[in-house]
Amino acid sequence: RRKSRRRRRESEEEAEEDCTVFMIVVLALIGLTVADEMTGGAVLDPLRERFPALRAELPAFDVRRVDRSIDRATRYICAAADEDGKFAYAVKVKDGVAQANDDYNVLRHAGTIYALIDSCYFNAPQASVRAKYCACAPDTVNSTVEWLVREAIWPIPNLELSGVYKPHGDPFNPPTAADGRVFPQERYRLTLGGQGLAMMALSMANQVQPGLVEWDTVEEIGEFVTQHLQKDDGSFFTFWFPFREPFGASDQPPSLYYPGEAALGLIYLYEGLKEQGKDDAAAAYLEGAAKGLEALANEREDWHQEDIPPDHWALKATARILGHLPEARHDKLLRHAAKVIRMMHDRDLERIGMNDKLGLSSMGTVLEAQFAMLPIFHEKRSYYDNVDQAWCLAQKEAFLLCEAQDQDSPAHMLGALPHNLKLKNEVDDKNKIVRTITGSDGRYRIDDTQHVLSAWLSYKEALESGLSEIDCSQVELHPGFYGTLIEALFEGMEAGKRG
Repeated sequence: RRKSRRRRRESEEEAEEDCTVFMIVVLALIGLTVADEMTGGAVLDPLRERFPALRAELPAFDVRRVDRSIDRATRYICAAADEDGKFAYAVKVKDGVAQANDDYNVLRHAGTIYALIDSCYFNAPQASVRAKYCACAPDTVNSTVEWLVREAIWPIPNLELSGVYKPHGDPFNPPTAADGRVFPQERYRLTLGGQGLAMMALSMANQVQPGLVEWDTVEEIGEFVTQHLQKDDGSFFTFWFPFREPFGASDQPPSLYYPGEAALGLIYLYEGLKEQGKDDAAAAYLEGAAKGLEALANEREDWHQEDIPPDHWALKATARILGHLPEARHDKLLRHAAKVIRMMHDRDLERIGMNDKLGLSSMGTVLEAQFAMLPIFHEKRSYYDNVDQAWCLAQKEAFLLCEAQDQDSPAHMLGALPHNLKLKNEVDDKNKIVRTITGSDGRYRIDDTQHVLSAWLSYKEALESGLSEIDCSQVELHPGFYGTLIEALFEGMEAGKRG
């Protein structure tokens, strides 16, 4: 009986120890999870990197992958901003160590603010889940906007207006380089695209953090664009040179994306001023945007299809402005947008099937445009007759970008998108074509993450439209060889996730 009591006591003590250990583990996991949330993944991400089993696997084409990718990309953008509000613009990963370089681009700084605000404040489909990954957003928006205003916006000589300069830094007192060189004042200029992206970022920032930037400053940029960079026919000059010949506005060098960036920036300024009740002031900026987009449509009206450029900013602006314009002005813009969408889709069929390297910024920008315009063309199919195929391919491309984000990288780069994704085509031992992802180039630029994040956000919005009713299992992506290669890539992704 004494032995029985002793065994029972020992058993109870062991059970109590097991319970204590269990509680310690539970409390530790709770603590780690809370700390992980508070630090934007900084606590557990190193463990996830070291132990792949901790990374939750999801089916290749499960929309939850996009949600997770949005989460990670948003956290990365916050983490990429330093205490002064400047992003880690370009990073090269070598031997598992991230090494930043000295390149910086003010336009992409503003574009990244735009994507961050969209992710954490504007994008309606993410409203129910974004709280868990957007705790970092208010401080990051504040510091990065303040950096933009402090470092890049300066008076324009002889105009009594302010504008966004490239490069950043005081153009009236050019900085001295580390090696003692003084940067010449002549290198400072104002780009049309810089004004457009700044209007987007600053208008959005003022809507989510009222008073962060004086509206007068944003309006000065808008006035500079409409009064000094826009021609009578609605088209734009691409540069303004304040310190060298040709002094003032210039068409040289030309820029593909600047007019669309300017138009979209003017639309955001219009919307921001409308919210302030400044309808009369706002109207001029909407008209400037509309004339700019109509000028692009007029210029390209007689171009051959193969000459149409992948002008994603113009399409994003077109999708946004239609709700503000009378229907009589829609036709020209929709016909132009259809040409661009057709060009984008045809190019993707080729490069996704054949290229050994895919540029992720390029892919992201195309998807931003497609996901913005395809819901409109779904309702207006007389403009574009290939909606189903374009939608089904674009959807799978969105998940291909998730695959790119999941490539191996240092833990503190989790969520960043590489600059290029590498692929190869092979024939397996069953004489079947196999197309596989072989890795990335180890280079990361902030605009790669920014554009892909914007593409995912646009995809979530497009899912709210009638496009989600299309049964892509019944849609042939391409009847020829390209289709075989594309299907091989997507089948490999699906098989890999199942495995």
